[in-house]
Amino acid sequence: MFEKVTGNSNRTLARSVFKLLGMGVGQHLVTPTSVVAAPQREWEDLARLDPLWGILSEKSKQFGKWDVADFFASGQAEIGALMRSCGLSAGDNGRALDFGCGAGRLSKSLRCYFGQVYGVDISEEMVRLARGYVRDCTFLLNQTDDLKLFQDNFFDFIYSSIVLQHQPTGEVARRYIAEFVRLVRPNGIVVFQMPYKLSLRYAIQPRRRLYSLFRRLGVPPDFIYNKLRLDPMRTISLPSEDIAATVSAAGGRILRSYSDNLHRRSMSYLVTKP
Repeated sequence: MFEKVTGNSNRTLARSVFKLLGMGVGQHLVTPTSVVAAPQREWEDLARLDPLWGILSEKSKQFGKWDVADFFASGQAEIGALMRSCGLSAGDNGRALDFGCGAGRLSKSLRCYFGQVYGVDISEEMVRLARGYVRDCTFLLNQTDDLKLFQDNFFDFIYSSIVLQHQPTGEVARRYIAEFVRLVRPNGIVVFQMPYKLSLRYAIQPRRRLYSLFRRLGVPPDFIYNKLRLDPMRTISLPSEDIAATVSAAGGRILRSYSDNLHRRSMSYLVTKP
């Protein structure tokens, strides 16, 4: 049945599936999942389908077109610019966390500036890839909406790039931000990025919703991704004032916030803890 679907439009695809099931377009299937279980499944799919694009989603690199050397070179450039802006030189500046490490793109370069680098990710396959690509960092699986695997004041530096925006809800993203503040030592540095507003297309996310629908109907993920050109990547946003309140309530202080080019209408935040 699925080999005959050509993907002329997302709406046509949805109508075809609903018709096959005897459902109206306004109806939907309900599958009980936890707030973290759905994104966990989605990232496991991406980690097997197109892991490097799932981490750094340049349109021209989709469908396996990332060169591994270029992929890690992009991390080197990003971390080099970040360290210069934070006034840090290469060497042992303590212990760092790469939150949402994926395949270790940023962890690898962070290791040039920190004696110990930990990477955490929700995807078991991403952690496996990171351990294969980067041998001198510690990569851990974390599938909860907290970071209780680390004790208070454990890190000197925490970085999260293009990760919080893919959380299932704003509440989960806020929880992680509060955890960053808990984990960083006094006078340490936290840097993270988050869109403050989404365009209508990003807010509706029709392609991600169709991907999820087909997955729940049992369509193989490689067919959905490679043939129908749908992907499971979700995007959320948090207003800057919301982030400021979250950081303050956790005991942190925003030193600087600035527009970045990591997403349309996106801000990066440099945070410390007195």
